[in-house]
Amino acid sequence: MNTILAVETSGPLCSLAICCEGVWTEHTQAVERLHNQVVLAHLEALLERVDVARGGFDAVAFGAGPGSFTGVRIAAALSQGIAFGSGACVLPVRSSLALAVAAVSHVAVDAGTPLLTLTRSRRDAYYLAGFRIGADGRPEPWLVDRLVVGDELPEALASADRMVPPLGVGDRPPWWPDDWQFVTEVRVTAPVIGRLALDAWHRGERLPPEAALPIYVEGDHPWKPAR
Repeated sequence: MNTILAVETSGPLCSLAICCEGVWTEHTQAVERLHNQVVLAHLEALLERVDVARGGFDAVAFGAGPGSFTGVRIAAALSQGIAFGSGACVLPVRSSLALAVAAVSHVAVDAGTPLLTLTRSRRDAYYLAGFRIGADGRPEPWLVDRLVVGDELPEALASADRMVPPLGVGDRPPWWPDDWQFVTEVRVTAPVIGRLALDAWHRGERLPPEAALPIYVEGDHPWKPAR
């Protein structure tokens, strides 16, 4: 594979990166909820910097969530459209895994340490996933993405005080114990998404453009019943 585009808009960053012949070129900006207004302009600017044609991609990777309801769908739609136009495959990347990988490169984490990623969904709801750090420094999943709601420590973590205290990363919830470490300043950028996608590419996990879809978490939806 020669050229891959990576897109990350599942959080406050609008981050795009192109890997061409093994070299990453990145454009990242904190935009909060303005991704839809700037993402295409950022892509055009990036294409000019690396001199790649709009249809010149072999693969398109994107942060597929769980994350911002709108942001994840912007990344999926953009990736799908570019992949159709380029004849490229798509490589969805789970956002919790990307956050865990970014955390390991940001802070020192001992092998075997439980690492929990938390991303705020809405009000008192958070997406929670759990990883253990392997001897090679790679996060290995042990708790699949789930939605936790409320202001008390989730049952899945209630026995954690009998284990090595976990490291929390992402959006700190109010129920997080004061004696457990939490890191909020970890940034997930497009190159993080792209490198994870390249791993998936080498494993043969290449999908057609129509499979560029968000990752949904059971029980999570933004809609309220009509009254």
